[in-house]
Amino acid sequence: MSVSVTATVNEPARSIPRTSEDILALVIGLFVFALSLVSISGIDLLGWAVSTSVWTSPDKALGTVSKDYSGVGGFVALLATYFALAVILSLGALALKKDLKTFLPRFTVLFVLAYASWVLGSFANFAAVTPADIQKFGLQWSLRLTPEGGYIIALLVGLVIANFLPRTADWLKEAILPELYIKIAIVILGGFVAITAAERLNLASTLIFRGIAAIVEAYLIYWAVVYYVARRWFRFNREWAVPLASGISICGVAAAISTGSAIRARPVIPVLVSSLVVVFAVVEVLVLPFIAQHFLSNEPLVAASWLGLAVKTDGAAVASGTIAESLILTKAAASGVYYQPGWILGTTATVKVFIDIFIGVWSFILAYVWTNHINKQQGDKAKIVEIWERFPKFVLGFMITFLITLAIALIAPELTARIKAAGGEANNFRVIFFLFTFFSIGVQSNFSRLWREEGIGKLVGVYVLSLFGFVIWVGLVISWIFFAGIKPPLVN
Repeated sequence: MSVSVTATVNEPARSIPRTSEDILALVIGLFVFALSLVSISGIDLLGWAVSTSVWTSPDKALGTVSKDYSGVGGFVALLATYFALAVILSLGALALKKDLKTFLPRFTVLFVLAYASWVLGSFANFAAVTPADIQKFGLQWSLRLTPEGGYIIALLVGLVIANFLPRTADWLKEAILPELYIKIAIVILGGFVAITAAERLNLASTLIFRGIAAIVEAYLIYWAVVYYVARRWFRFNREWAVPLASGISICGVAAAISTGSAIRARPVIPVLVSSLVVVFAVVEVLVLPFIAQHFLSNEPLVAASWLGLAVKTDGAAVASGTIAESLILTKAAASGVYYQPGWILGTTATVKVFIDIFIGVWSFILAYVWTNHINKQQGDKAKIVEIWERFPKFVLGFMITFLITLAIALIAPELTARIKAAGGEANNFRVIFFLFTFFSIGVQSNFSRLWREEGIGKLVGVYVLSLFGFVIWVGLVISWIFFAGIKPPLVN
């Protein structure tokens, strides 16, 4: 059904029901994290999971994440990982009231295609980085993408399915849950970031402070300007301008839906805005990390903050930070500079997490303004408890895993080696959920379907003008102000 973007606010409005994906991501992410922590005691509960090495011969591609389980074999580890995730996510699907008979076969296809993309991305001619690796594998050439090139392959496979096999994309829909997958990954990521932060606590605290300041500066400017452009230049009414301003300026899908609900916009409005967000996020993931490598390799944390501020949706932002880190570290290593991994991705993720916190606050502010001043009705009043109701719960998971890991690392430094090993096993699952996210974003991005929507051209006009004419560049300037001159630590 086509929908005109010129509809008025006088039509009946209803709020969008909130999803339980936040709570589910929190539970699953903390479950994986808890299992990994058990290995500190010497009991390894996750070491059997599949891991992929850079390879030239397919039989050398797969292994286990822990050497203690090396006798299991790579293929068995792959099957075990699939079955473990199938069980956990099937329980999650039931919690989301999905049909298990529908979800499970579709998740199986998603797992196979996404992990196959990772294996292909680990092929030596794509992934080998250092001269030593190139010599080790006897290569004549390498794209030097690192195994993270598998994320791009997963995204491209998803895009092919969405745009050339739309029936397959529709069939996969029940398992295409990018917001769930990335939120689980971000919860797990908290522990990984804490391990990195514990080694350079002063630098980490500086980055967090500067990140918060950059977010406040950016979004006090972003939202007001995008709202003005939508209202004055493109003549959208408030019902359309608010989700547009939030989706473009704050954090994509989550912000569009949350603030649309706050002002009681009709559900179709944030849905259309969210569709645009996903499509443009794909473009940003494919373009901005390479721009960051080319122009900002000497200022890696400026690049990290910029991607967190400029790329919309949690999945696309963290994905772009992942790709940018591999590209920048590779370029720096070629010139003899070896940065510690994790700082670029950690900065992007931290900026994005604080943005997610901002969504709840901003949604409450808008709800207060709308219910008390714009669409005031008898007995209608915004309550302070709505901040908690709109707060993205998975952010708590990131904070919990971060604080627990940091506390253990600081209180018991003799356990540092075990904490790193535990974090590595949890991080292995974070990589897998990243893969699911990249693939899912691609499958959701049907360009032709989006263009068939009546009136979508005006929405695209606001998005293109605001994002590429303003948001990206303001984000770059603000990132430069707060992060220029700060470098990740060097490898010892």
